Amino acid sequence: MKQPLLKLEQVEICYRRTPAVHGLTFEVMPGEILGIVGESGSGKSTVIKGIIGLLGNEGAVTEGKIYYKGKDLLHRTQEELRKMRGPEMGMVFQNAGASLCPIRKIEDQLYEAVIQHEHVSRGEVRCRAMDLFEKMKLSDGSRILDSYPFELSGGMNQRVGIMMAMILKPALLLADEPTSALDVTIQAQVVREMINLRDTFGTSIIIVTHNIGVVERMADNIAVMCQGQLAEYGTKHEVIHSPREPYTRKLLGAVLRLNRG
Repeated sequence: MKQPLLKLEQVEICYRRTPAVHGLTFEVMPGEILGIVGESGSGKSTVIKGIIGLLGNEGAVTEGKIYYKGKDLLHRTQEELRKMRGPEMGMVFQNAGASLCPIRKIEDQLYEAVIQHEHVSRGEVRCRAMDLFEKMKLSDGSRILDSYPFELSGGMNQRVGIMMAMILKPALLLADEPTSALDVTIQAQVVREMINLRDTFGTSIIIVTHNIGVVERMADNIAVMCQGQLAEYGTKHEVIHSPREPYTRKLLGAVLRLNRG
């Protein structure tokens, strides 16, 4: 029987000693896509920041367990967590372009990120990036790598963020509202690209969004959060077609459905 790649047990996360998330329990199997949905302020982004250890000085996981490959992440040092970010766990932010240096080319920034974890040549990194762009169905990888972030559209910078998170082939990809700043057509394209990467590499994905339409297209399982708690958790079919909670039904009533083409 397969073991979960990631498992949370009764997790509480506080900011300035005030609980933002509490009693959270769920698991992610290898190759699974879990969608975490909820309104702004529901705690969904806090969850993935707690998993990867990016809560900042004012935030902390104060109760519970977070197991990754059977080992509790809360017992890891900050240095151990830093070394895991990239090779084990990748992160895609809501506005990937904002995390890029505007005056340095994409290839330079990518190479610097990779050599923090591996001793490889610049040519090898470029080959890996080109391969990923090809798997994402992007034909102009060379142009992208030779560009500065300000020369690329918001949607293309978001794709760069996904490629950079996947370049070390992590087992788990955490995506924090990766499509919310994009128009609907580009949202659908980015969703397709992420699904293709999961199918190609077997990567588990947790995608955080306020839009159930995105997770309806992507997810295997859905966790619905409300005021820092898990309001509903189940398979996509269960949550979409047979929601138990009024809050879930409210979210479903506001769905933006993505083009499935």
